[in-house]
Amino acid sequence: MTQYILTNSEMAMADQITINSGLKSLDLMENAGKAVLRNLPLSKLIKVLILCGPGNNGGDGFVVATELMKLNKKIDLYFPFDRKKQSEDCKYYSEKIDAKHFISSINNIEQYDIIIDALFGTGLSRNISNQLVRLIKDINKSKVPVYAIDIPSGINGNNSLPQPDAFQCEKTITFFCEKKCHLLFPSKKYCGEIIVEDIGIKKDLFKVLSPKIKKNEPSLWLKNFPFPKSTDHKYSRGLLIINTGPKFQTGAARLAGRSALRVGAGAVRLVCDKNAAEVLEPQISVEMISVIENKNDYQNLLKDKKISSVLVGPGNGISDETKARTLLSLALVEHVVIDADAISCFADNPEELYVDTYPHTILTPHEGEFKRLFGEEIFNSGDKVLKCVEAAKKSGSIILLKGADTIIANSHGDVVINSAEAPYLATAGSGDVLAGIIASLVGKDKMPAFQAACAGAWIHSRLGEIIGPGLIAEDLIDNIPLIIKKLAHYDE
Repeated sequence: MTQYILTNSEMAMADQITINSGLKSLDLMENAGKAVLRNLPLSKLIKVLILCGPGNNGGDGFVVATELMKLNKKIDLYFPFDRKKQSEDCKYYSEKIDAKHFISSINNIEQYDIIIDALFGTGLSRNISNQLVRLIKDINKSKVPVYAIDIPSGINGNNSLPQPDAFQCEKTITFFCEKKCHLLFPSKKYCGEIIVEDIGIKKDLFKVLSPKIKKNEPSLWLKNFPFPKSTDHKYSRGLLIINTGPKFQTGAARLAGRSALRVGAGAVRLVCDKNAAEVLEPQISVEMISVIENKNDYQNLLKDKKISSVLVGPGNGISDETKARTLLSLALVEHVVIDADAISCFADNPEELYVDTYPHTILTPHEGEFKRLFGEEIFNSGDKVLKCVEAAKKSGSIILLKGADTIIANSHGDVVINSAEAPYLATAGSGDVLAGIIASLVGKDKMPAFQAACAGAWIHSRLGEIIGPGLIAEDLIDNIPLIIKKLAHYDE
């Protein structure tokens, strides 16, 4: 089932449509508070501190307080705001609680079993006060677990950044679906375990909202995954051309080529000069080599109708030769994946690349390459989703912005967030493997380019999660068959 990710404005719209359809806002708030209660370690609780803000997030907190008192739990409520600024629903539930439960200051944090954060929801867009920054820092230094309602307070729900600090939570309970700040860094690291609760908002609202952001799951692309058919031969499964670097820079291309074969390319041809071929030939077994001496050789090579896709960039070097091969590939082959040096060599004149890319061209930069190609203005334009979309529109192509929270975006504004816990992927050669996986999946009679980028990112990160400590790039390649076998029997 498709997992949609909502922006702040889309979530507000979902709330309003639900209220307009007949579910009272007070009932929605009560449902939220009771949903939070279901996720608290109730049997371990004696005394709870609840931090409440003036908005609806604070109202959820007051509902939790009421429900805890019904269970005879001791509570303290801290509300460091002007009562006149409360929303109507927040005010309604706060007035149900006896004034004796409100405290004016927090003197001993360690006296509480847990702290419930209901200060701010996703709507925070400004820096919080110094008083609250100090409170957040003090609570984060303590050993008391924090449970956040919707998102950890201090996080800007629009750009996923702390304003300037946020609670480090053990668990975050959100409603209806995940928001982008739950999946993007740095905000993700503050959330802890994320629980999505149903509070009465109907799933068919997604048809009305038409969200542009989705979470990367096989349900998005599995039906088009190019599993081999009994009638296939090697060229019907795709011929991938990979450009290598000079004599002592062939490792990246070899990693990409081997990963492509593991995922399902029928054949891989490594393109290199004579000197590089002397290094390559003893180290490969199933990949083919084409030695080229000049531009015409490469141009003639690309006229082969069996070619399904081309990968340019891994270990190629930042040079006029790399730039020329990239532009020739774009001119003569429909499906091109541009990675690493093939991105950086256009840093001085990005328009030279943009004019030749297509909506199905895939660029796979990391943050540094992204910044070099698209410049400071787009790089600093907001969170990863916003800047990735802007880059896709500017280049007219698909952008896969690599990182712990890889983003895939196209020029139409469609976005997929690949959220994984795979820190061991931060190793040399990992990106080359990813490029090879994606390039093997895209092409005529294979996957649409956007889906291929999503599938490649998912396979790559899943491998990182499975292998874990000690991972090197070759381990990813060796374990690809395991993932493909799992996908063949994947059950949504």
